[in-house]
Amino acid sequence: MQSKLLFSLFLGLKLIVLINGKKLRIIEGEYALPGQFPHQVSIQAMTLDNCTEQVCGGSIIDKRHILTAAHCFTDNITHQFIDMPLTVVAGTVDLLNRSSGIYHDVLYVLIPFSFSLNGPGDFNHDIAILRLRDPLPLGSHPYLGVVNLPASDQYLPPDNLTAIVSGFGVYNQTDLPNGDIISGNKSPYLKFFYGTINVPDPDGCLDTQVCVESLGLQKGYLEGVCYGDSGGPLYDDTTNTVIGIASYSLYPWCGNISRFTRVSAYLDFINRVLGSRVDSTILYSGQSHYYGSQWSGYHSKRRPGLCHQPPKR
Repeated sequence: MQSKLLFSLFLGLKLIVLINGKKLRIIEGEYALPGQFPHQVSIQAMTLDNCTEQVCGGSIIDKRHILTAAHCFTDNITHQFIDMPLTVVAGTVDLLNRSSGIYHDVLYVLIPFSFSLNGPGDFNHDIAILRLRDPLPLGSHPYLGVVNLPASDQYLPPDNLTAIVSGFGVYNQTDLPNGDIISGNKSPYLKFFYGTINVPDPDGCLDTQVCVESLGLQKGYLEGVCYGDSGGPLYDDTTNTVIGIASYSLYPWCGNISRFTRVSAYLDFINRVLGSRVDSTILYSGQSHYYGSQWSGYHSKRRPGLCHQPPKR
């Protein structure tokens, strides 16, 4: 059986940086324009050498809550929370422009208890909500907005709607002579592609998942999500509705059929969190850091030579 390939920060894969004179991009796809996906955020962590690192993507569902994937914040084997300070970057398509985004610290990470019951290497119920310390300035920022939640009966098979996936994940992979597949750097620029939902897959999709095939793959070339795109939205732009959350793939090459957590299957979990009705069906981890107001002064992991320098204020 093929092992599951997670689009997360915690795979321990060997990475290389591919440098050229052009903007870095997803596996194929297009560049997003400012404000094109106002719900999209980058979820970032502070590393031990005082650098910021893109972890996963997410979607704004109200001024204090971000919809994303549970595996972004948990150990891949034990599924227990990983202790790392998280900050959300919203309102930008360019993570290198440190003055263009809105930076807000995460107060709580909340996941379904059922996710923790997965065995090693299994990632069912892969959904999380981040509660922010301070509310996002919705309505007063031109590039910030919320995404709608689906109804329980929307986007179910056999619906083969064409939807959009966006993210800041890896933009290139290289096939080495020894057969290894090396993944390049994550992209500092938001990009997107179109795909068909509820497609058949040899290994099948659970009722709580959406299998997605890109239009590029249907034409014979790899196009789609990769490492770092986890937690990002599968999105219906005609209704401004989130259909799924990027979770994992069973294929070693990015751009093959990918699995997304079906949002409509977890409306009870979402509504409990939004209504502050956290019970035994929900696990959470609190955070105490206050980086948000200073985040733009820290260096990105893409400039490692500067990481040990504290931010200049």
